[in-house]
Amino acid sequence: TSRIGGFSLGMKQRLGIATALLGDPPVLMFDEPINGMDPEGVLWVRRLLRRLAAEGRTVFLSSHLMSEMENTADRLVVIGRGRLIAAESVRDFAARGTRLGIVVGTPQIAELAAVLTGAGASVEPEGSPGAEKLVVTGLPADRIGALALQHRILLNELTTRSSSLEEAFMELTADSVEYLAGQPR
Repeated sequence: TSRIGGFSLGMKQRLGIATALLGDPPVLMFDEPINGMDPEGVLWVRRLLRRLAAEGRTVFLSSHLMSEMENTADRLVVIGRGRLIAAESVRDFAARGTRLGIVVGTPQIAELAAVLTGAGASVEPEGSPGAEKLVVTGLPADRIGALALQHRILLNELTTRSSSLEEAFMELTADSVEYLAGQPR
């Protein structure tokens, strides 16, 4: 142990991963494997875990970094206070967040807002005042584009936006968190 005592945390993580692979196991469990890794090490772990899964192994990965889960995992199992909150694809979990919407950019913002509201959409300004963007909910992007064309309204952006995994996680686990930062329970 004295030989590895001088290793960096990232190097110790790599050694731990290598040790886990020694027996060629069909199921692997990793707890925060990128902790202490440099960007190159993070990329190496991501690629390794994906390759192991592609070989048909089951790879369990725990992390508090939702952005890392978004970049690495295919499926999530979310547990809060001992209860299963979700077991689904990363995409499906993120889509359950409420920050869904269509970002629409136009120099004719007032006209477009009136048309979309008249068609049953909810419309809110996006960004700073004068940004000429709206966030639209209640209508799909293709319908928004068709209405803009029909009313001869120029669009310079039409982007579907969904919740990030982190936003969806925070929203969907809000009632299952045991300790909240800065708020006594």
